[in-house]
Amino acid sequence: MKRRASIIAAAVVCAACTKAAPPSLGPVLATVAVGARPGTPVAGLGAVWVPNTGDGTVSKIDPSTNRRVATWRVGDAAAFYTRVCEPFGSVHSFMGTTFNVRRCDLPSAVVTHANLLWAAGNDTNSIVGLDPTSGRPRVTIPIGVTPFDLAADDSSVWVTSYWDDAIVRVDTASEKVVATIREPGQGPSGVAVSGNTIWVANSRAGTVVRIDGPSNQVTATVSLPCHQPCPIGPTPLALAATANALWVRNEQSGTLSRIDPTTNQVVATIDIGAFDGRAGLDAMAVTSSTLWLTGVNLQRVDTRSTTVAGTLDMNAFSLGSGFGSLWVTDVQGRIQRIDPLRAGAR
Repeated sequence: MKRRASIIAAAVVCAACTKAAPPSLGPVLATVAVGARPGTPVAGLGAVWVPNTGDGTVSKIDPSTNRRVATWRVGDAAAFYTRVCEPFGSVHSFMGTTFNVRRCDLPSAVVTHANLLWAAGNDTNSIVGLDPTSGRPRVTIPIGVTPFDLAADDSSVWVTSYWDDAIVRVDTASEKVVATIREPGQGPSGVAVSGNTIWVANSRAGTVVRIDGPSNQVTATVSLPCHQPCPIGPTPLALAATANALWVRNEQSGTLSRIDPTTNQVVATIDIGAFDGRAGLDAMAVTSSTLWLTGVNLQRVDTRSTTVAGTLDMNAFSLGSGFGSLWVTDVQGRIQRIDPLRAGAR
């Protein structure tokens, strides 16, 4: 059932949006200030979209000018935090070094699909479709679980819920949930789509599940390796799908695994060092034959040889790709646009 977003303001909250820093001759093409605690940037519908997980807004960056041109409100982040997180105690007792640090993100993720920008409505257990031009909410669809990450195929938005151990498929044409896949105790987190296949990282279980889109059925479960000692498992999170591989970053074991989608087997695992960022927030980006990883440095992995090919001296929490560039969330809460060719990628 469609539920109009009566409580969500679509007004632009930035009257005068920030200008980007002037371009340089190095790999950093621009630095753009956005909102509080930015998450993973997503490119689509002619813009780069940034979920500001700390203030309940989404920022829109125009890639032709490298300027933030709008910031739209999705929900009341302060009220959400007071209602949901404060009862657990102080910010320190609740927000430990686990994925619970993201429990009160709003929005935790965004994705573009069907000419709308979809944002996680973490405060209302929903996804919200925003007009990409005006920012007005077109539709709010209840999903029955707290969203964590979003991805889209041709007809649907797929939502993971780490806290409710669920994967939800939302048909955006009918504006209804058409499937809910329960994963008790598994902790579904990162999600990636490749054709009719949906891949989901189960962070608590140390596995990746493969879902057949047409049937909404789990068709394979792939266990990930973990170096010893490994007291809490490999903790897979960030996923990146290419034509002939699924790449999985294992946060706790400091490794990167490659899964062959023809056999559903791990065919390579390499050391990439421990993840250094915000617990539960990570992403990978693919450009040409290079896979990019965040951390103390940006690492580039040659996808043909599955080897680390180099690093870029830049601290990053998360990143996305689009418009011929990398869009990096840095440790200062800004978005940096990176030219991958100037950063050493072939």
